[in-house]
Amino acid sequence: MLISRRTFLKAGALAGAACAVPAAFDFASFVRGAAEAPVTRIPSTCNGCSTNCALWALVKNGRLWKLEGVPRAMKNEGKLCARAYGVAADVYNPDRVTRPMKRTGDNQFSPISWEQAFKEIADKLTKIIDKDTASTVAWLTHGGKETYAQMLLDEIGSANYITHYSTCFTSKTNAWDKMAGAQLTSDIDRARYMLFCGRNYAGGIMPGAMRKIMRAKDRGAKIVVVDPRLCELAKVADEWLPIRPGTDLAFFLGIAHTLVSEKLYDEKFVREYVFGFEEFWNANRHFTAEKAAELCDIPAAKIREIARELAKNAPAAFLEPGYHGLHNHYASSTRIAQANVIVNALLGNFYKHGGLMPAASPKFGKLTLPKRLQPEKGPRADGAGVGNEYPTVETGRGIAQHMPDLIAAGKVKALFVYHFNPLRTAPDPEYQKRMVKADLVVSIPVSWNETSVYAAHYILPEHYYLERMDAPKSTGGNIAYDYPQAVMRFPALKPLHDTRHLLDILKGIAQEMKIDDLYPFTVEEEAAAMLRPLGATLETMRESGCLEMPEAVKPGFPMKDGKPALGTTTGKVEFTVGAFKLHGRMGVPVWTPPLVSPKGDNEFRLIHGKQPWHSHSVTSNSPYLMAVTKSYNGSRMWMNRGRADKLGIRDGDEATVEARIEYKGETRTVSKRVAVKVTEMLHPECVWVPSGYGNFSPRQTVGYQQGVNYNDFAPARVEPLSGGCMVQEVIVTVRKGG
Repeated sequence: MLISRRTFLKAGALAGAACAVPAAFDFASFVRGAAEAPVTRIPSTCNGCSTNCALWALVKNGRLWKLEGVPRAMKNEGKLCARAYGVAADVYNPDRVTRPMKRTGDNQFSPISWEQAFKEIADKLTKIIDKDTASTVAWLTHGGKETYAQMLLDEIGSANYITHYSTCFTSKTNAWDKMAGAQLTSDIDRARYMLFCGRNYAGGIMPGAMRKIMRAKDRGAKIVVVDPRLCELAKVADEWLPIRPGTDLAFFLGIAHTLVSEKLYDEKFVREYVFGFEEFWNANRHFTAEKAAELCDIPAAKIREIARELAKNAPAAFLEPGYHGLHNHYASSTRIAQANVIVNALLGNFYKHGGLMPAASPKFGKLTLPKRLQPEKGPRADGAGVGNEYPTVETGRGIAQHMPDLIAAGKVKALFVYHFNPLRTAPDPEYQKRMVKADLVVSIPVSWNETSVYAAHYILPEHYYLERMDAPKSTGGNIAYDYPQAVMRFPALKPLHDTRHLLDILKGIAQEMKIDDLYPFTVEEEAAAMLRPLGATLETMRESGCLEMPEAVKPGFPMKDGKPALGTTTGKVEFTVGAFKLHGRMGVPVWTPPLVSPKGDNEFRLIHGKQPWHSHSVTSNSPYLMAVTKSYNGSRMWMNRGRADKLGIRDGDEATVEARIEYKGETRTVSKRVAVKVTEMLHPECVWVPSGYGNFSPRQTVGYQQGVNYNDFAPARVEPLSGGCMVQEVIVTVRKGG
């Protein structure tokens, strides 16, 4: 759902204008004065999801008045989705954390000064490092602002920078880096055939991508969506194929088999740029389209038809590499990502227009800082990339979901949680609550999220995104652009509360630890240094809202001295992963069945996805976005009509959803009630829930106890190849009523 301009924030501007209008004015004069007040336009980037669309914040009388998209910014092309407006209005949400807080009891906190917070945290952190080493200190984050946190971890000697990506997409990035040496993106602008499997640009919105897709449709490109649910993207597709959930690997292997057996693949590309083709084919030569059809519920004739159409349109055709949809959610997710690489390489579309291209990215500069003598780091506490634990998991991303285990084992004593809410967005919240047992837990949020309320010892609130400056970033990634752009967040509003920028928070802690010169710079100085090689300044960035660089990305397979030069061992696309074989796993993907499957009449696989107006727990306490939810009955669980009829469930009925969580010898039954949406537009083996609900922090008054969350029913498992959490490997029972 794309929205151009909205002015529902005008009321806030009027309220802000009241203090500037003498009491003797009548109301008409007050309204006229507010309306005629000058408007200031400040560039920023949205914080409603990780797309970070470029926007202008329009401010009147010191209050946010409205938002406008930046037209030249490629990720949104001047458009903003509902989430942008909802999270912008949340700068005035009364559920924000307004000052530093210290836990005084069960879910009880008292306000403290920043000086007291810094001193107490620094004292506790120093004692933990002295007693248990810095290897017991961890930084758990959504991802981003790595520099500031990494500098502190480097200084004390900790390798434990851990992102939320193990709950999102690390199976994808792990496979692509190991097989292709990079993350390639889909060139929608020039494609003639686009196959989207578990990828929903219209639900997990990127406005620019959706506009590209619609333009491609208008010029005749074919769009095929494979998804158990009629997702938002499927509504504009030429075909929607409701695949049996958990069987995408079979579908991909069936396509690959057709391409090879019918000699439709690009033999020249494979001969020159692929390593391990024979190993892959020998392992899968008997996995025909008919075999795939038996597993995935898509007819063999349709699988062959899709393979033939991909080949006919190649290289201007692709199987979208995806991100969240299929990755980390199944036991086979890494193999699914491998098969995705292989299908695209068989089409010969790597580094080809209309196929897959690298993301354009500006070459930012960086500050020149004095070199520091830093201690050697010990092993990672989460086991990512470590010996016999999880040797093939990416160390740059880590494993987020088993933090309570690390705390219980004494591997983590001090934990910082930044811009991440693992008690709501990681599996099994009751298990995640055990984080509070660490010696020190510091949450750095903007709102009273579940992690802050139930796990943190200290809460250090950050400025809201509209109140702060952040370093410039690229608009690239996710989809292909020919040239790089840079956008930046400037402070549009003065901080409303006693909050601070993350850099200043870490400076305060470091100074109390007697590391006075760890951050000898300001955000402004950092940003200016990053922009300098681009020939830009803070002022030019502030004026433009989006910097454009000359064309930088051109087609052509990377070569060096006449040889393929990808960032892999052979320089080629590797169909077999040596690191997997080195550690006793198969190097190539073969059919791997789901970990669990529904059997009884009231059993279903639980799957999930995004809605166009929510982004996980980030947006679920917004009154505007929750109003959208209520208008669409958006918090309901979807169920196939035929299955619902057998259970006596009608549209709008309440149902009880139950699952047994078994993890490391512990068994619990989770039971939740939720209203049901009965529909024909869902595969009968599953039920689907939107991911933005189920808040259980009573201090988030808008989203509290609205709907259910898939994480409520999922154990905190770890997929061994990539560290994913396998949250769609969950079977629930459903019955009508309470």
